[in-house]
Amino acid sequence: SRNPLFQVMFELRPPQGEAFTLPGLRVEQLAVSWPAAKFDLTVSVQPQADGTLRCGFEYATALFDRDTVRGMAEHYGRLLAALVGEPDLPLDRIEALDPAEREALIHGRHDTSARPPARCLPELIAEQAARTPDAPAVVYAEHTLSYAELDARATRLAHRLRAVGVRAETPVAVCLRRDADLVTALLGVLRAGGVHVPVDPAHPARRRAHVLADSGAAVLIGQSWIRAELPEGAPRLVLLDEDPEPAGPAPAAGLPPLDPAAAAYLVYTSGSTGRPKGVLISHEAIRNRVLWTVREHGLGPGDRVLQKTTVGFDASVWEFLAPLVSGGTVVVAADGVPRDPAAMVRAVAEHQITVLQLVPSMLRALVQQPGLRDCGTLRLVFCAGEPLPVELCERLLALLPVALVNTYGPTECAIDVTSWRYDGREAGEIVAIGQPIDNTRILVLDPDGGLVPPGVPGELCVAGAGLARGYFGRGDLTAERFVPNPYPSAPGERLYRTGDRVRRRADGTLEYLGRLDRQVKLRGIRIEPSEIEAVLCEHPSVAAAAVGVYGDQQLVGHVVPAQGVEPEPAALRAHLAARLPDAMVPAVVRVLAALPLTASGKVDLDALPGLAGLAAVGEYRAPRDPAERTVAEIFAGLLDRERVGALDDF
Repeated sequence: SRNPLFQVMFELRPPQGEAFTLPGLRVEQLAVSWPAAKFDLTVSVQPQADGTLRCGFEYATALFDRDTVRGMAEHYGRLLAALVGEPDLPLDRIEALDPAEREALIHGRHDTSARPPARCLPELIAEQAARTPDAPAVVYAEHTLSYAELDARATRLAHRLRAVGVRAETPVAVCLRRDADLVTALLGVLRAGGVHVPVDPAHPARRRAHVLADSGAAVLIGQSWIRAELPEGAPRLVLLDEDPEPAGPAPAAGLPPLDPAAAAYLVYTSGSTGRPKGVLISHEAIRNRVLWTVREHGLGPGDRVLQKTTVGFDASVWEFLAPLVSGGTVVVAADGVPRDPAAMVRAVAEHQITVLQLVPSMLRALVQQPGLRDCGTLRLVFCAGEPLPVELCERLLALLPVALVNTYGPTECAIDVTSWRYDGREAGEIVAIGQPIDNTRILVLDPDGGLVPPGVPGELCVAGAGLARGYFGRGDLTAERFVPNPYPSAPGERLYRTGDRVRRRADGTLEYLGRLDRQVKLRGIRIEPSEIEAVLCEHPSVAAAAVGVYGDQQLVGHVVPAQGVEPEPAALRAHLAARLPDAMVPAVVRVLAALPLTASGKVDLDALPGLAGLAAVGEYRAPRDPAERTVAEIFAGLLDRERVGALDDF
């Protein structure tokens, strides 16, 4: 572990040959080896008799490997030589990297180029349906759709959408409860040439209305229940459970060929302004991600993928498309399964799932389920959305002999851009995020856009096939985050600045270190605290607000009341719940006389009280009868809480 006093020491030793004298004694310098590093890293410099400098690096082997320290020594020597050789050179132009190392950092140590087919994913799925028409394509509950049936349904829906005016890149909103219609709608919209805009029916009405209005959706695909929940000025409705289509094959004639550069889907993610922002992804970007999954991990006709990610999150897209493009089966999880570990384990066993995607917090809950040992068909588990602890990997592999893959990527880069298969030899406590996927380049840059050497933290920036077009209708934000690549492999190449802090190992493997801004991920969901703060400040009783993450990954809101008003925390949480998804509603809202400030006048986030002084999270109500007391005592023990109230949610 790191030295708590200080981590790095620089030592300038007396020149070689200089020794102090003692009367009547001869004093001689002797080199003494020490079996342990006294600090994380010590750099010693000693002038030699011939006028040169001898430098030594002592390091803690638990924190650094030999190749990393050797690289540091080479960079240090190069910097010293540049300072002596060109003393008038500006500091920002001193180069620590040699040409070969620079080339490796720009273009990568491994060639990631892969030639994609000319067709887009919906066309590849149609070809798969022609090859295996009777194979199971979609399973929901007791119902199964063959490839031929799915192809016919999607084609008929595409014609229906074309008949109401859907053309290339027309936004089409989809708001459906969980069943096989989710797959039909996605394929139907894409085959018609439209842009799939998922709208989560579980989100508050205000948020759904914002997505519909901001996207400019011309059509809304839904089911009859949605009629009662439509906002004013809603798009034209296409209901999948009314006006049933005739059975049998549907002609594909009349549907236009798809342009790989055209937009495929528009997904909304948390925004710092108080409103979610839309990210527009092209067909070629999502094709690159899906076909990499199929190629790298051998997805094929025997695979059954559990589709359990909420449609409002981009990770759901590959769960739908990867099994279909490879001849496998999409198993759509029933409502409630994605948030219930026991139900998920039952679904994996019952449907003989082979491929599963999880956030690490859900994986932690799954490994505690006794039935997981019985999920013998499971062969491949993807983890994404949160740092993946090594001890959690070990717990899973002790239960099941699966391949465990840690993936990383922002919504703006078509789901994932790096991956790393855990092999049991990870050096640290957190699994690396690995190496770039097909047709992807990763640069690690300093604040001035310069390349940083291995071992040095920097911002992860992405170039390649997976980049989004940008933020829908937000040219200013697009220009800020999608910038010209200073190290292009082709003219006009763009670079997406993720805002994530990483460093490279000596072999090029990437380690995730955290965020450069306030953005957080809770249970795999990307959250901008400033969005929650903006919605809190919309309440008439709130003058100022600050939100942070504390304790066991819990959101806590802090508000300053408007003059003459005393806000009720329960009312503020209700205000948030009506406007934000459940995952963005703080467990606690605290009322403060004032927000703590730094010397520069900014909110001092580190000085906010968070959960300090609270005996329990949320409004506490004591259990009222023996049954409630028994349940509360059980969960208090399981969750390591002093007490659990009757109203607590966890």
